Amino acid sequence: MDLILHFIFGFGVGFIGVIPPGLLNMTAAKISVKQNRRAARIFALGASLVVIAQVYVGVFFSKILSENPDILERMEQFAIAVFIALSIFFFLKARSDAGPAVEPIESSNAKLFSQGFILSALNIFPIPFYIGFSSFLASRGLFAFKFPTAHLFIAGAALGTFFMLLAYSNLVRIFKFNNRTFSRKIHYILAVLTLLVALFTLAKMYL
Repeated sequence: MDLILHFIFGFGVGFIGVIPPGLLNMTAAKISVKQNRRAARIFALGASLVVIAQVYVGVFFSKILSENPDILERMEQFAIAVFIALSIFFFLKARSDAGPAVEPIESSNAKLFSQGFILSALNIFPIPFYIGFSSFLASRGLFAFKFPTAHLFIAGAALGTFFMLLAYSNLVRIFKFNNRTFSRKIHYILAVLTLLVALFTLAKMYL
């Protein structure tokens, strides 16, 4: 059961981590619209493989934090400021009514795969998210930094990322969303969610 939970937690992290509209998911959506779902799957596969290394780095630093409670407390204080800043950022992003730029699309399978791989490798912002989430689970005894539990968590995160990218590409085709409108609504939701997380973390620390 412990192994299954680690995989589920990892899947959830990977799935949630690419919900915010950005270069990867919007590119996957456009590939699906301009070409087909198979092309989007190849792009998503290349992007998801990079997540394995990113989550591994996140788990490594999370272990260091878990072994140093003083650092973890300072990280929580820092996280509050980050979440508030993110809330403001998402709100301003929604107000600007500008969707993320999408890279040019290559047509061959090799180029689609390499495009997903390279764009994902250049995107280092998910790593702090993986650090925070695995630290949160570890502090509550729900995550173990050992084989095979940690590796199942990492595999689940890669698979979750893959399915979230496919969800973007499928939803855009099915509902014919306008990329800009879709992005704006998601940013409003994320502004509220990040503010709530900041308030919850603040309450947990001082109440």
